[in-house]
Amino acid sequence: MKTLILILSVGLIFFSSCKNTSEANLKEKDPNKSHTTCQLIEKEFINKGGKVTEYKELYLRCSIQDYFIKICESNVDAKTLRKYLNKSISIEIEIKEGNWDICTDDPAYAQSRGGTYVVIKKIIN
Repeated sequence: MKTLILILSVGLIFFSSCKNTSEANLKEKDPNKSHTTCQLIEKEFINKGGKVTEYKELYLRCSIQDYFIKICESNVDAKTLRKYLNKSISIEIEIKEGNWDICTDDPAYAQSRGGTYVVIKKIIN
């Protein structure tokens, strides 16, 4: 019985330490800074049916993680951001969880994608 409790305790500690914390990973660069530097990239939009469309979306590539940029909540528009495409950009961001595509009060037009995304507060460089 003691062996079983020991194994379960070790397993619990192991699995809880392996939890993916993308927000912590993003802020890991320097938690004292109010901004971060990432690469601005573009990805093709893939609809629910798996079809690649001509529409492209902006993402921040920070280390090995790509973060969707929700433009409608950001203080910077897509036209301004595209000047930094495929370049490093220093920005002040906020990391959020939620729906990526819902920017209005009517969710009927949304693709229903969700998860972690970023909102750009301002461009530093």
